[in-house]
Amino acid sequence: MAAGYDRGRRLRSQDLESWMAAAIPYLSSAGGRILDLGAGTGRFSGTLARSCGATVVAGEPSAAMRAAFRSNLPDALVVGGAAEALPFRAGVFDAVWASQVIHHVTDLTACAAEVRRVLRPHGHLLLRGGFGAVQELPLYRYFPLAWPPGSAVCLTVEQLAGALGDAGFAMVDHVQVEQTFARDAGELVRKVETRALSPLAGLPDETFERGLSALRSDADSGRLTGPIVERLDLVVFRAPV
Repeated sequence: MAAGYDRGRRLRSQDLESWMAAAIPYLSSAGGRILDLGAGTGRFSGTLARSCGATVVAGEPSAAMRAAFRSNLPDALVVGGAAEALPFRAGVFDAVWASQVIHHVTDLTACAAEVRRVLRPHGHLLLRGGFGAVQELPLYRYFPLAWPPGSAVCLTVEQLAGALGDAGFAMVDHVQVEQTFARDAGELVRKVETRALSPLAGLPDETFERGLSALRSDADSGRLTGPIVERLDLVVFRAPV
């Protein structure tokens, strides 16, 4: 996934701006600190720093992702460590940004406790992802087995609010942000071929190739046209005192 991540998951500048416009009320300003949790190759780290002037520290457990991160952002700080055992002292961050990472967490209770520990009182946890009906995702019709019912990739806002509420977090905002996943069907095929989406990476090869073949067929025949637009969620929680 690390090798193809930037090709398969790159966001357009206008979409990054849309995400920052939604997030900025809950991010720290100059002089503050933000943790980019599960930062991957750094597609949000630089944008977070530029948008609010805060110091951004990236946390990424994958060594391959960290290597790509350092290549993309040689002056930024990225450290290893899992969400369930964050390598930071208590109360050091004003905000934690976690983009499409919660489904990778093996112990949501431990993760919530760790995020609460590293956040200052009333700091914010911002979760970006698809927490609604998976059937509305552009790729669901081609790869339905990538989003099996009841799995971590199908977490709902209500489930997140319940798990984080047990750790003392209060949900303070939930908005949807529209972004262009691909300008046309050809770009969609090229992105999917990278297999950089973790639900696709987890499929058996035969299942993935079958879905990719159907996608290519629809793209070649004109049954699928662009742009391919999706709406993802930004859910914001406030830490307790």
